[in-house]
Amino acid sequence: MNKKMVYVNFVEKVQSNSDYYKWGKPSPVGEIEKLLAYFGLDFELSHFINEMHLNNLRKLEYFIDNNASDEQLAYISQITTKGTKIPEPSIESQSSEKVFISMPMNKTLYNDVEDIRNSINEAVKNTNNIPYFLDKDPHNDNISIKMLQEIRDCKFLVAEFSYQNNGVYYEAGYAKALGKTVIFTCSRKHFENIHFDIKQTQFVIWENYDSLKENLKKQIIESNLS
Repeated sequence: MNKKMVYVNFVEKVQSNSDYYKWGKPSPVGEIEKLLAYFGLDFELSHFINEMHLNNLRKLEYFIDNNASDEQLAYISQITTKGTKIPEPSIESQSSEKVFISMPMNKTLYNDVEDIRNSINEAVKNTNNIPYFLDKDPHNDNISIKMLQEIRDCKFLVAEFSYQNNGVYYEAGYAKALGKTVIFTCSRKHFENIHFDIKQTQFVIWENYDSLKENLKKQIIESNLS
């Protein structure tokens, strides 16, 4: 998908609403800010409406160019071309007992995906929680919309960062923006590659699959999430 065209089409759409884009009516917070929030991204608020919207569009452009998945690009395109509405998280909704597991799923790229999955699966189950893996859930929805909905509804999220997967960074950030507890895990041999923005966060560091299972289980219990 052409990232530049996705961005340009969205810009044309929001700028066509001059009341919102130029004058901030009925509210300065509109489609740009809602889309950033939907993707778990910060946005600027200011009395200088034009400057604020321009800066927020720059944040969106950076996300589209560098971090957005194909599903997320398709979703932005749907907003532009089909008038898809951006869903708003329900603050009052009850969390399920499911724990969203964010990790790479591509067995072709990563030959130990199933070993990591099995260790996380056992750790979560052994704390009386229900692990949820998006790729194991048959559905007929747009996968990006489905993923965001499941994160909104989850009890907490486990983010496995060993392979520096952009999707894991995004999903963990979105969960944090919603106020969800996120447990970060990473193998010791890959920890030096963790982005500096989150490297000071507490991580469950593991040496092998057994230590991943045991250390994650301990962290969940000590976080009062069992």
